Amino acid sequence: MKKIIQLFRTFWFLILTAFVVFVGIFAFTFARNFQVVRKSEINASAVLERIKQISQMDTVEMYFNEILDYREALTINDFEIPFTQKSFIFMVKAKVQSGIDLASLTEVDIQIVGKKITLTLDKAKITSKEIIEYRAYSEKDGFFNPVTSEDTLNTLNEFLLRLNQQALDNGILEKAEENAKLVLGNFLGLIGYDEVIINFKE
Repeated sequence: MKKIIQLFRTFWFLILTAFVVFVGIFAFTFARNFQVVRKSEINASAVLERIKQISQMDTVEMYFNEILDYREALTINDFEIPFTQKSFIFMVKAKVQSGIDLASLTEVDIQIVGKKITLTLDKAKITSKEIIEYRAYSEKDGFFNPVTSEDTLNTLNEFLLRLNQQALDNGILEKAEENAKLVLGNFLGLIGYDEVIINFKE
């Protein structure tokens, strides 16, 4: 009788063990398949939502140091009046940022075919120009023609206008677009896309 009971217990133990193993395998398979399905469900709308969380992507900063030499004198009929020349020298440090505006991105700009995604973005633009610091040297007032705060302001504003062109000449927009491709390419690769193509609107 004891042998029968022992065999019975062994039989149920084996059944219970097999059931636990089966449930474990089923749960693992279901979880893995569920993750794959979830990953494949990242459509254009979901991608758009994730990218728009970034909104403005400032990808390049350029720094400029320049010496500004300002000179001016009172004139009559293009004749410079003696002893009226005023001047100063500025040492200026400035920063220019460039980036991509992602807020204007729409689902139309996102094409998905399997694991390949193509984005069409607005071109890079200069997003900010900033004078970080400036110092005046050798400031000299002219006779009845002193250096004023307006002279300083006008000189710095003219510098900012030139700064914009200097940044463009140094390829700031091209660098911003290349960096955007790198950052977004890595980001989209992490969420499951094997091939990422990024174009810019004309």
